[in-house]
Amino acid sequence: MGESRTELLAWVNDLLQLNYTKVEQAGTGAAYCQIMDSVFNDVHMTKVKFDTKHEYEYVSNFKVLQHTFDKHK
Repeated sequence: MGESRTELLAWVNDLLQLNYTKVEQAGTGAAYCQIMDSVFNDVHMTKVKFDTKHEYEYVSNFKVLQHTFDKHK
């Protein structure tokens, strides 16, 4: 399982020009929004909070992500 985490991190870091060292760092939802924006190019990135510390900020990011999923059903 460690190999797949490493591969996932390498892919995310390469795609988004990030430097994540742990998969858990994507837990804020910002990276997922960026990935979806790279696919659809219509995510409201101005609404995504990148420097998040609180759960309500994570929730806000996941709402942006959910809106994107709903739009592209």
